[in-house]
Amino acid sequence: MDSMQLSRRSFLEATAVAGLSAAIGRTDGLIPSAHAAAAPAPAPAAGAAAGETKIVKTCCRACIHNCGVLAHVRNGRVVKLEGNPEYPMSKGALCPKGLAGISALYHPNRNKYPLIRVGKRGENKWRRISWEEAIDRIAKKMEEVRHEYGAESVLITTGGGGNPAFRGIPRVANAFGTPNFYEPGCAQCYLPRTLAFDMMYGGPDTSIADEKSREIYNPNTKMKALVLWGTDPSYSNPAGGGQAIVTLRAKGVKTVVIDPRFIPEAQRADVWLPIRPGTDVALMLGWMRYIIDQKIYDEDFVMHWTNLPYLVNVETKMLVRAKDLDPKGDEKTYVVWDKKTKSPKAIKYPWDDALDPELDGEFEYQGKKYKTGFRCLKERVEPWTLEATAKECWLDPKKIEEAIKIYADGPSGVSLGVATDQTPNSVQAAMGAVILNALMGNVERPGSLMQRNPSSNVVPAGSLATRCSYLLPEGQLTKRLGSNEHKGLIQWDAAQPSAVLDAMLTGKPYPIKVWLERSGNKFGVNGNAGSWVKAMEKCDLIVHMYMYPTSFSMYADMLLPATEWLETNMLIESLNMVFARQAVAHVWETEDETLFWSKLIKRCAALGNENAKRACDPEFMKDDLAYWDSMEELLDGRLKRINMTWKQLLAHNPVTYMPYDKWNTYYVYLNKDPKTGLPQGFRTPSKKLELYGDIWITLARTGKPYALQPLPPASKDYDPLPYYLEPAENPTNEIGREFPLILTNGRIPVYHHGTLRNVPYLREIYPVPELWVNPVDAKKYGVATGDWAWIESKRGKTRGKVLVTEGVSAGVLYMERFWFPETLDTPTHGWMEANVNVLTKNDPPFNDVVGTYTLRGIQVRISKAEGAPEGIWTKPEDFKPWLPQPTDTTPNPKLG
Repeated sequence: MDSMQLSRRSFLEATAVAGLSAAIGRTDGLIPSAHAAAAPAPAPAAGAAAGETKIVKTCCRACIHNCGVLAHVRNGRVVKLEGNPEYPMSKGALCPKGLAGISALYHPNRNKYPLIRVGKRGENKWRRISWEEAIDRIAKKMEEVRHEYGAESVLITTGGGGNPAFRGIPRVANAFGTPNFYEPGCAQCYLPRTLAFDMMYGGPDTSIADEKSREIYNPNTKMKALVLWGTDPSYSNPAGGGQAIVTLRAKGVKTVVIDPRFIPEAQRADVWLPIRPGTDVALMLGWMRYIIDQKIYDEDFVMHWTNLPYLVNVETKMLVRAKDLDPKGDEKTYVVWDKKTKSPKAIKYPWDDALDPELDGEFEYQGKKYKTGFRCLKERVEPWTLEATAKECWLDPKKIEEAIKIYADGPSGVSLGVATDQTPNSVQAAMGAVILNALMGNVERPGSLMQRNPSSNVVPAGSLATRCSYLLPEGQLTKRLGSNEHKGLIQWDAAQPSAVLDAMLTGKPYPIKVWLERSGNKFGVNGNAGSWVKAMEKCDLIVHMYMYPTSFSMYADMLLPATEWLETNMLIESLNMVFARQAVAHVWETEDETLFWSKLIKRCAALGNENAKRACDPEFMKDDLAYWDSMEELLDGRLKRINMTWKQLLAHNPVTYMPYDKWNTYYVYLNKDPKTGLPQGFRTPSKKLELYGDIWITLARTGKPYALQPLPPASKDYDPLPYYLEPAENPTNEIGREFPLILTNGRIPVYHHGTLRNVPYLREIYPVPELWVNPVDAKKYGVATGDWAWIESKRGKTRGKVLVTEGVSAGVLYMERFWFPETLDTPTHGWMEANVNVLTKNDPPFNDVVGTYTLRGIQVRISKAEGAPEGIWTKPEDFKPWLPQPTDTTPNPKLG
């Protein structure tokens, strides 16, 4: 990578003009080209005290970590950002993404007004319209489609990156009556983990980037070891999780890092396992076998607080209940094999000292065969010796053993990241993480990552605008594209993207006529991105809501300007505190999306649809707010949980809503249930950790516990235990012979998903995507550091800039997804030049439970390219047109 040497002084001089404010928009309604000159700055706002600076507490949203920020505001303009030391996770630190907030807010190419297309799609010709007209046009088209094709022909989508109101968007879909909502990550990013931990544990997952691993922030933690499995806090959230991991290491906590790349976490790890991409579940099964064979699991915890001692009917694969032994028996009481009587016995919860249950065994009784859940697990992991595991995963068996021993010397925890979410083995990897944590008893004890908050009913923020799944009209759930087969998607009210794509292309089982999209660049994050181009031609109306134009905008019919995080109000939780993300500025006619969605669905209701009218009925909405006319109204509703209003929070920002020692409670499962006087256990059917999961079979057959309406069964039952699915494309099959290298991807610290490629100083740091190539492969394929190389898969061809490094194993390549805002107004629309998602898969095999397709671990080949893609920017001076430009703050327009 060429060194980028933009003068810091010249950059600061340019951005300091009039408080880093935004440029005057063009009057012709076109999205400005990358080299468009800014108009002169207007005079300062009337009545502003010249030079007076106010420091306002707010919170970042450049990624999902929400770090505390002190915004310096002068004359209504943000002039400086720094970290807020009160924020307990980041402690005053901010990463480059957060510090880019001013450049993002005042970017000259912001979406400034609602625009409607006046030329052909892709011609970049637009006319400015009002918000009232935009909402009316969209609502009328939605109603037209509802009456002609059904509400299901309206698709509403979003994305996780930078989105402060993620859950409120499926709420709109449910209220309108369409079952078709999707987020391109979803089954490829986080859902597999939230699903497995919820089903098997009834608590949060162990993601660090998503702020779930609260124990790493405990100053008095007793943790001795931490396994970072496909997660890289120094890259994904350096100010929070990255800083916390550094602190833990300084206290003597050992770390194991499992990642194909030699990332900063790997550089400092006690053991680094550079796993072959896509083989994580094989490694997990190998860990489980070693732990079981060596008898280093926590037998007391496994026996008393997991369901592994319970009997499984070998024929049905279901756990045996008391009613299976006696028609008068209880459906909720499970059965063990009693050593004393040598027979199956119903065991009362939580335990029965009169019985002596067998943990590991296979039995026959009255013509039926049974195995304990433990035996089923033991048989599942039997093939995975250290040697077999090492061979499959391209690892050293001695290093695998060393890593397991570090983990076993707990308290410890396995933190799972997004890497395992991006293969068809996604849910099974998340199941494996639950099992590994549970086998060692690393659940709700000091030093473990799996922790629940016993007072979640008073948590003030959570999901600000909830999904309200009950709003979806009866019968519509069965029409959701792909989710009947992949019923785990119902946890997020999501459709399966490949099923959506197929419906768009074929019109079957029904067409998609309207697409409302709120996220950055679908072409940067959808698998096999090029496959969506023809599908979009089938839509009558495509609306894109975002902060600035992206590749997706070029295919849209209407553009809506969303607020940046410095313009938004939101509740932010950090440990036992709640902070206010508050608007500190406002430019142009940008609108908080939460208000936009509220106004849109109210307009749909006003147009006379009966379902939407009913959704506006306060009684039908139960205790939840239906729709709101201001953010303060919505925020006040959420803050009732802690007897506070939004104005009161702003006056005391932040607020400690619960003492830390009460909030950070261990052994929640041992708390007494006031109704029974017994330990409350876990939030699962058995109140134990469901490590043998017949709950997965029930999910496949009925949709329970997430479906609110009965569903027909999936084509096959889901497996109650994790299983290894070899990557569909691998070096040993026909595809591997044509495309001999394995491509993976991963995050970098200056961008989050597809965001911020238009920020000058972030592009200075990382202007083009690096293609990591091992020296062995570099020599073999004739490429060197600094070369541009072609990367090809079965689906397409793109480019990357070579970095020869031993940071990846021979046979493995790494490149981050990328897109170029500077080439939006060209035939490539910025997404074709150097984007790994030109290469990735969105066809089968899919994960059986949630429909995950393959984004990591695809087969590719490389060859030297003649040079860089045409029109991209690589030099510091190229980015000058994107430097913030001065303008007045714009009042927030009244809508509706």
